[in-house]
Parts: sequence; C-alpha cells; structure tokens
Amino acid sequence: MTRPGPRLRGLTVTAGAVAALLTGFLTGGGAAASTPAHPAPRTTTFSVAPDGRGSACSPHDPCALTTAQAKVRTANRGGGADIDVVLADGTYRLDRTLALDAAKGDGARAGHHVTYQAAPGAHPVLSGGERIGGWQRGPDGVWQARVPAGTRTRQLYVDGVRADIASEAAPGGLTQTATGYTTADSTIEGFHHLSDVEFVYDIGWVQIRCRVASAAGTTLTMDEPCFQNALNRQYPVSTDVLAQIQNAKELLDDPGEWYLDETAHTVYYRPREGQDMRTADVEIPRLQTLVSGTGTAAQPLTGVAFRGLSFAYAGWTAPDGPDGFAETQANMRFTGEDAWKYQGTCEKFSTTDPGTCPYGDWTMTPGNVVFDHATALSLTGDTFTHLGAAGLQLGRAVTGADITGNVFTDISSSGIEIGNGSDAADAALLPSHNTVADNWIHHIAVEYTGGVGIFQGYTRYDTLTHNQIDDVPYSGISSNWGWGRVPVVKTAGNRITDNLVEDAMQQRGDGGGIYVLGQQGDSFADGLLISGNVVRYDAGYGNGIYTDGGSQYVTETGNAVYGNDTASFGGCREPAAPYGDFRFTGNYYESLTPGFSCGDPDDATLTGNTLIGPDGSGVPASLLADAGLEPAYAHLAAAPAGRTPVDYALHKPVQAQYLDGSTAALQPGSQAAYATDGDPATAAQATNRYLWQLVVDLRAGRQLGCVTVTMPRSNFATAFHVDTSADGTTWTTAGTATGTGWGTVPVTFATPVTARYLRVVADHPDQGAQRGSQMAVAEVGAYGVGTDLALGKPTQARYMDGTQALLQPGSRPTYATDGDPATSTQATAQFRWMQQIDLGRATSVDVVSLLQPDTAFATHWHIDVSLDGWTFRTVARHDDTAGGLSGVRLDSPVLARYVRVIADRPDNGAQLGGQMALSEVGVYGLTPNG
Repeated sequence: MTRPGPRLRGLTVTAGAVAALLTGFLTGGGAAASTPAHPAPRTTTFSVAPDGRGSACSPHDPCALTTAQAKVRTANRGGGADIDVVLADGTYRLDRTLALDAAKGDGARAGHHVTYQAAPGAHPVLSGGERIGGWQRGPDGVWQARVPAGTRTRQLYVDGVRADIASEAAPGGLTQTATGYTTADSTIEGFHHLSDVEFVYDIGWVQIRCRVASAAGTTLTMDEPCFQNALNRQYPVSTDVLAQIQNAKELLDDPGEWYLDETAHTVYYRPREGQDMRTADVEIPRLQTLVSGTGTAAQPLTGVAFRGLSFAYAGWTAPDGPDGFAETQANMRFTGEDAWKYQGTCEKFSTTDPGTCPYGDWTMTPGNVVFDHATALSLTGDTFTHLGAAGLQLGRAVTGADITGNVFTDISSSGIEIGNGSDAADAALLPSHNTVADNWIHHIAVEYTGGVGIFQGYTRYDTLTHNQIDDVPYSGISSNWGWGRVPVVKTAGNRITDNLVEDAMQQRGDGGGIYVLGQQGDSFADGLLISGNVVRYDAGYGNGIYTDGGSQYVTETGNAVYGNDTASFGGCREPAAPYGDFRFTGNYYESLTPGFSCGDPDDATLTGNTLIGPDGSGVPASLLADAGLEPAYAHLAAAPAGRTPVDYALHKPVQAQYLDGSTAALQPGSQAAYATDGDPATAAQATNRYLWQLVVDLRAGRQLGCVTVTMPRSNFATAFHVDTSADGTTWTTAGTATGTGWGTVPVTFATPVTARYLRVVADHPDQGAQRGSQMAVAEVGAYGVGTDLALGKPTQARYMDGTQALLQPGSRPTYATDGDPATSTQATAQFRWMQQIDLGRATSVDVVSLLQPDTAFATHWHIDVSLDGWTFRTVARHDDTAGGLSGVRLDSPVLARYVRVIADRPDNGAQLGGQMALSEVGVYGLTPNG
C-alpha cells in the first residue's frame, strides 16, 4: 500500500538555527559544532484578556485583542523574533472581523511565526455573537425578547444548542406555476410577515431555499431570481420535493423552535423541556467573518498560527435575499438573473448564446474564518462551532498550511473549503502543499444539507489524511471540480489517505463517503491517490467511493468500504467528456460489482480487490486501526469515559449443563469458560439438546440487581430465564426475558437478591427450524445494580435533520420510556428517524436495549451519546435485528446525559421491518448511582 511520507507538524526552523547548521557543515564540524553563529531567537509575548484594558499587554496588565494586534504590527517592523499573543480564558466578543493583513504587518518576518494561542489550561472563544436577555413568557408558552433594530440572523443558540427555525412539513394542495404556486387555500397568505417565509426543497444531492415574494388569495409568487434559477436548472425543482415551509411565527409550535420578527425587533422562542429562559445563555451571530487573513502574490501573509482557540457564533444572511440558496452542488449556488443559463455554463445550453466559463464557476458559500494568499499558516487544536456559513475557507494561493487536530461541528455549511471552482487553469492561484490532518469533522451542513465535510476544489499537492468525518448529510470528502468540461485543469498530486468516513449521506443522495470528479492530473504519477481510507455506514444512494463525471487519473488502493447502503465503488461518466484512467487495486469491498451506472470508464484496472462482509469482516485489523485519528488525537472523538462496573461473574468457574443437571456436551471448539472470559468473540454452546443451562459460581455470596447475557448473532435464545441460588441446590427464578435476539440483553431483578450461584436457562428455541437455532452464550455478567436510567425520562422523536418528527396516529414520544411494552412510539412521513432521551444528568452508561414490536422494527440501528445535547458520538451499532428485545453492551462505559437511538434501516419501502417503532428503550448503568 502506498502511504504518504512523514509530515512535520509545528516545526519551526529559525534563521539562527539554520545559520548554526550551515556554519557547522561548512567548517566540517557537522553536529559536533558547539557554538551557534547567532543566539537563539527571542520570543515576544503579548497577553490579552476578554476584559483587558491595559497597555503593557503583560500577564499582570493584559490588553484587548485589538491592542495586541497593533503591538504585533509594531514589533514586526523591528523583525527578528517569534511573537506569541496569549489569550486568557473567556469569551472575546468581536465587534468587527479580526482582519490580518500582510501589508499592515500582521504576518511573521524572516522565518518567524506570529501565534495566537490559548494560555495554559484556557479555552478562549472568539465570538461574533450577541447575547440576548430580558426574556418574558407569553400566554401560549412562547418566550420573547427584544433585539437591536436592524438585527438579522438565520441562527439562534440556547445554552450552546442550535434552535430550530419555526417550520412545518410542506402543505398539500400546491400546484407549481411559472412564477410560484397556486394553493388549495389562502392560509399562507394570512401569515403576518409573508416575505419571511422560506420554501425548502430536498432534491437528490442539493437543498434549495427560496422565499415567498407575495400572495394574492391562493396564488403565491416566489422570490426572484431564486425561483427561476431553481426551476430551470438541469435538475429543476418540483412540488413533490418541497420538504418544508419555514420562518413564520404562525409555524412556531414545537419545543426548540424560534422566529425573528425583524420589523418588531423581537425574537420568539418556545423552550425545550428543562430550559429556563430567565437564566439561559441565548446567542445570535452578528458578524459573518470572525477572522480573515490576506496577502498578495508579492507579499503573502506568512507564518500565522492559531492554537487552542474556538471560533464561534458567526452567521451569514445572504440566503434571505432574492438570490436565496439555489444550490448546484456541494453548497455552490446560482446567483444573479438567469444564472441557471449563463453562470458557469459555457456552451452547455447554447453555442450561440453561451454562458460564462469555466464550467462550474458558481458562487461559493463563504467561510466564517477565511484566508487567501497565505503561506505557512497553522491552525492546531482549535474548535469551529456554532457557525452560519462554512467553517474554514482556504482560498486562493494558500500554500503550506497545516490544519491539524481541530474540531469542526455545528456548522451550517461545509466544514472546510479549500480552493474553488473558478481557477482551474491558473496554478499560481491554486492552494497547494497544504496538509489537513487528524481533524474531527462531524454534524456539519446542518442548515444547507448539500454541504460536505471537506470540500477540495481545484488544488495541487494537498494531503487530506487521518481525519475522522462522521454524521454528515452529504459526502464526507469532495475532491476537484469541472466534470471533465474544463479544457485546462492544473489540479495535480493530491492525496486522500487514511481517513475514517462513516455515517455520511445521512440526508442527501448521489454522493459518497469520498466523492471525486474532473481531471485529477496529467498522468497516474501526478493524479489523485485514494489510499488507506475506511468508508462505512453511508446511508444515501451513490457509491462508497464515487468517481463522478470527468474523473481521470485516480488510483484507489488499500481502502475498506463496507456497511454502506450503496455500491462500494463506481461513478457516472459525463456525456462527451473524458472518463477513466483508473487503477482500483488491493481494496476491500463489500461488493466487487462496480456502480458505473452511466457506462464503463476507459482504461480502468480493477484487480486484486477482496470481497468482505457487510460488517467489515475480512478487513485487516491494521487497516482499521490506521484509518482516522492518530493516537495523539484520538481523544477528540472519544466519548467521555464512564465508570467501569464490577462484574462478579468475570473469570469465575462456569458449567454447561442439560436441564436435568447433567454435564452438557459442547459444540466443537466451544468451552464453558468462554461465557465468563471477558471476550465477546468466544461463546459457550451445548450440543445434542436444544435446551440447556449455564451455571456460574461467583465464589462468594453477592448482592445482585442485574445479569447481562450476551449472545452471538449466529445462535441465540429467543427466551430464557435467570435463576439464583445461595447453595447451588435450591434455585429461585429472579428474572425472565422473552422475544430476545442476539446481542446483550439485560435482566434486572425486581428486588436485589443475595446469591453465590446463578444460571442462565434456555427456554426457546426448543426444537429445530426456530429463530435463533439454539442458545449460545458469549458473556454472562453479574452486577450489584442495573437500573433502567431511561424509565420515565423526557424523550423526543426527531427526523435525521434534527427537526421534530411527525408521529403515527396514537403514538407519543413518551411511549418509548413509559415502562409499558404494549405502547410504542413511531414516526411517520420519513423512514429514518431517531429517539432522543434526556437522562437528566451526566451518568455512566454500559448497556442500551430496544424492545420493538414484531410488526414494525429497525433491522439496523446505532446508539449515539452526548453530554451537552449537541456533540454526539456513536458508541454502538446493531444489525440483523428483528422485532422483540435486543441490546448492545458498549465496548467501555461512557459518561452521557443524552442517549439517542437512530434507525439506519429500513430506509425505504419494501424492506424487512417496515419502519422502526420503539416500545421501550432501556439505558443501563451497572455501577451504583449510575
């Protein structure tokens, strides 16, 4: 497998050090030279604080951030030093963009660095937000607060969690016209601020947003040019893909929704359960650009670094205007009158009346942190969150940047943007030799769902490596542009290596975990390398690794692609455009049949690829271990650790018996001790008889409150019971389980019992041809407590975009935690949905169980946990599920307040299970007090 060479992060080679090395080598002393030619360079430090008002910019007299910037410029005129601007803890509320300009002296000089960094132990936040206070409760449970005149925002955050804009599912009775719609009634016309109302369309790989211009009776006229640019695009809008209407006070009916009345200077919010608006921290963004850095070709911005900072609460309101958000792909969009025909279309629609070139030169969504004409830029250990545009944008002529160890989350558009779709032929303008490594990019494109984790337009010799990208609505990584319709493309030498991309394509379609298009080089030698990546659990249609229109010179080797609801690899050739020059060798694919749905590529080598299981079985352990965040950065995505419970059964003596007490014969290769060895990959299983029992000697009397039984997917009991005994002779049934499947099933006791012995007794299957085949036991666990932490707790049903789910008639969200197996909660209108439970406080969690009706169930689902209700981490998955009781034991306990169950399949009609319904969700902590 070809791997990228080693990269040096954070390496500062000073002028003095270089001189010392040269002196040593030129005098023949080499490393033995003991006296440097120049003393080590000094570092100038300026200390700042959120309330800093000093002029010394010292630790005892900190200054404001703007004062420190002025001092940096003054110090740079003297040259000869690295400069550190050290930020104390707290929130720095910016009233204007922190604009770094090479011409004004904001960059480093002579090989030095200017570093804006957190003080030791501090977590400073550069905020473009404004806190909203003075909330008052209205008679209908909606709270309101005044905001300054002129306030415009598309986002509102309550205690660090993004609120939902007031919305409802698209109404029926709409008929599309050339300028808008006719409606079955005049309800929308009656909305108080009609021009605020936004129509949202979900169309394959894009999401389009256009506002209503006016209404007359049952006739709606839409904003222009947004509607025409959407209506006439290659894949036009239609009424059957109108997903929602948003942004009207009349739609403010669900907890967590908000609306801004710009005319009345008032914001309205309906709180979620547990939120106290008298004390809540409510933020709206005021700035679009938090930080900018710019230079020129002659004088680039050089050597600027940001370390340990958070960039938060910046917005973007352009989609409110007449252009709306007429997306073409990856949050590129049409802007301007007749843009659908003339913007970036070249001769696609007409040779006599052509559009502008190059093809695909559409309007980018801006970044909230942006750089152009910059060299040796470094962003390490930073967090980009609560942002209304794209997170970080590396624009024209950014070279040698190191973007390492950052977190990107809760961002309206893409996480990172590199390059653009305009500068294909100008190598001097293309970003080059940049490294994007070991970043955790998740839950981005939360507003504009066609966005991607990392967008890489036209770039050269960039490396995207060891990133973890998960829970994104469209593609994880999108590389290059042009669809083969651009005659001169200077893209070359890019590498996408050792990334972990999972749970991509959660809302959009026709993309992939890794998506590429256009000419990637002039030969295989300088083409695109895709190597060592793991792509798994994509939801939407497309390909796991997708080589789309015009792709050329792509090498794909040593990747693992599995568990996706789509082909492992493939693409679609663009008519009359080159497509091919592929080498796909040595990969591990769930399907070896390529998804070349528009015709086979030219000159494609597909050899030496290995067929693997949908669960990744057959993938080398080293490949799985190497993909994603490296060990030094693994903590970024790791769930907070819970408390390890005491398992009284671990490594204790165990016997396999038939029901008459005689010693049971075991299946070949099975051992009774496997049931208590702590390894879920081994299992104890009897032979000759269907019904048998497993007896564990705890070696001492123990007070027990819960027993867990883990069974493999190949063989499991569909019903069993647990007996306890003080002496091994007299037994009492302490708990039963019925309708069980494979996985970990918790059996809690109505009252704690004291026992030395316990036994797990199979009740079903009791003959051949029954589900489960025969009980096998991978692990038995015995614990002092086992409380269902979810019982009676607040819970919500949501769609995959986080909005409140519509429920089946007679269903309620609380049915999933009410303790009554006869009730259930089930969404409607969308196959995939999730149930989120608030445990009330941070608690150690070990096991999660699901009870689903036999008539409606998820066959594939996963568990996410969170401390704050926004940053969720996947901690367990389950597939091959049927109706009844199933569960998962986490690899290690986690600390969580919020737990959610997410349906992965069925995700469309005619699939087994129909749709997930939840009779009960159980969340168990196996240590005292949770």
